[in-house]
Amino acid sequence: MDATLKVALDEYFERAAELKPNLFVLVRDDREVSPLIEATFSETKPFTLTASDDQEIFSGDILVYPKTRQFCYVDDIRHIPSKKIFVIRYCTKVEVE
Repeated sequence: MDATLKVALDEYFERAAELKPNLFVLVRDDREVSPLIEATFSETKPFTLTASDDQEIFSGDILVYPKTRQFCYVDDIRHIPSKKIFVIRYCTKVEVE
């Protein structure tokens, strides 16, 4: 992890209690991408998030949830235009081949 990214994430972790629920830090190419992403964990489907489609999220991105320090590595993302949402499948660790 890049030192600049580590510092940025540490700052989010330190003030996690002040952040609204469901806010994620978007990490792409080992850099923080602003603004924060609002998404919700699915209550019925494990390893699934739902986010508004007005944000740019791509397969390969990482969504970090500061409140629990969980890293969500985006595996698959589906756009549902009729609902204006993305359904995001993630894993919690990167598989090394």
